[in-house]
Formats: sequence, C-alpha cells, structure tokens
Amino acid sequence: MIKLGCGTVLFRNFDLERSLDAIRNVGFEYFETQAVGPWCPHVNVETDDPEELVRLKNKYGFREITGLWALNGNIIKNDRAVESCIRSIEWAAAAGIPVVHAGDGSKPREMNDEDAYKVLEEKMSRILEAAKKNGVILAIEPHGTFSLTLDGLQRMMKLGSPDVLGINYDACNVFRSAYVESGNGESGWKCAEGREDELEVLKGIADRVVHCHAKDINSEKQCVPVGTGIVNVKGCVEYLKNIGYQGVVSVETEGGDDFDAIVDLAKKSYQYLNSIIKGE
Repeated sequence: MIKLGCGTVLFRNFDLERSLDAIRNVGFEYFETQAVGPWCPHVNVETDDPEELVRLKNKYGFREITGLWALNGNIIKNDRAVESCIRSIEWAAAAGIPVVHAGDGSKPREMNDEDAYKVLEEKMSRILEAAKKNGVILAIEPHGTFSLTLDGLQRMMKLGSPDVLGINYDACNVFRSAYVESGNGESGWKCAEGREDELEVLKGIADRVVHCHAKDINSEKQCVPVGTGIVNVKGCVEYLKNIGYQGVVSVETEGGDDFDAIVDLAKKSYQYLNSIIKGE
C-alpha cells in the first residue's frame, strides 16, 4: 500500500519539533524535511547531527523519514550544487533517509538548452557517484528548465540507473509549470514556457517515481487542502495505486504563518488522500 506522509515544509516558519508533533497528531506515520535555508531551515546538513533527527523521528513515533530536499539543489545554476548535494546525500545516509530531492533548476538566460544540459550532465555524474557510494537515490523533482516536461524528465532519467536516480513527482509543479527556486540565501518564483497535463506526464515516467508530492492550489494559485483545488492529484494518486506503487505520497505546501490553519490543511489533506489510498 502507498505510504502517506507529510513534509515539514508546511510548517517551515515554525520550530521543527513543534511541526513534527503536529504532523504526527494529524495521523501521518511518515515525514520528510528540507535542508533549504532560509526557505525551510529545519535541517542544516553543515552543522546538524543526523542522529538528532532520528531521535525526533523515534520520539514522535514515525515509521520513516522518507526524503530530504538538498541544500542548493538547483543543479544547473548553483555553483555549490555538487558539493551541497553530495553533503546532503551523505547526511541523509547517516540518518537512514533513502531519498534526496533536487531539481535541475532554471538555466541562465544567456545559456542555450544544449549547453545547459551539458552542465547538468557533468554535475549530476558527480552527484550520482555519491548517491551510489552512500546507497541513496537522487530524486529529481519537476523543478526547472527540463524537468517540468515529460521529454525533459525522460531525458534526465537516462543520466543514471534506477538504483541511484529517480523522480520525486510533483503534479502541481507540472500543472502550473512553475516552482520556487531557493539557493544562495534567497528564493523566488520561476516559470517555464507552456504546461503539460500532470497525469499524462506521470504516466510517461511512472516507472522511475520513487517519491511523490501531493500539493493542490486554487485558481489564485494559493495552496489549499489536497482535493479542494484544481490540480488532478486524485487522478495521479489513483494511477500510482493502480500500477502498484508502494512508495510515499507526501503532502506539501509552500508553508504559511497561521499554525492552526496549516494543521487544518494537513488534516483535510490526510483524510482525502487516505480515502483514495484505502479505496473508501
């Protein structure tokens, strides 16, 4: 059965331990977190002890930490991407986290697609060496110039074998053809040209999905409880269920400042996704 998880990024403006307590009280048995300061500073892979995160996992009764978003994970443009992704992979391995998320990121405006892809290929070769060495899978999220399209994701998957390279699928990012890019101490919205159908993209790369984000938005592009917005999350989760996917579907938003409102969103999302997974 699909595992139902939640990202601490929902509570990115709040203390990690308070966030984990709230996530567990909603009913989630799995969680993921981020090492993306200042966007979500819940983990600092440069200074934090991974055993402390394991201690918190055990304290609140979680079954597993399913993923870690890498520090400086926008690979093409960030000069620190390789060293940061490798450090994030090593940190994840020490914490027993099986998957590290990263994205290709947006290419510089002055760079053409082929030159950008060469940069991506060279950097990922070094990152994937570390993934293989540490027994961690690098999961590319639709989060940049190439990965927001089916062709781009399929091309990227040719850079590595399934034991070291997979996809953290985010239907919402594909739906709106946009994402938040964080790194070098700042973050901001980036958009790609055009958009593709989120379910059809999933069908084309489902065999490489190792982790999945469940995020929904309304017509104003604001995050809302999963199932109440305009992203075809239901179709994507049902498709994964029907093909026998046994990984995690993890609730995600861009975070907020009202703690109780975030808890309410998490509860409604949990109930909705749980009903799909259990076929109720």
